[in-house]
Amino acid sequence: MKKKERQQNKKDISIKTQLKEPNKKFLNHLQVQANKMSELLGEKQGEQFMKDSLKEWPRLLERELKTLKKSKD
Repeated sequence: MKKKERQQNKKDISIKTQLKEPNKKFLNHLQVQANKMSELLGEKQGEQFMKDSLKEWPRLLERELKTLKKSKD
């Protein structure tokens, strides 16, 4: 691994560790967007959007997917 690649990897790691938990406003916004995507593009697209958006916070993913499914019912 080259020196520049190692430095970039260190930067990537430090950026990831600095991410804070998303706030309620952000999560509500994601729910609205995912609901609209589900309406227009199908349920799987809405769920995939939610998964992609919350990949940095896997512990929140299951709860938010449940919320998304409840809002459709």
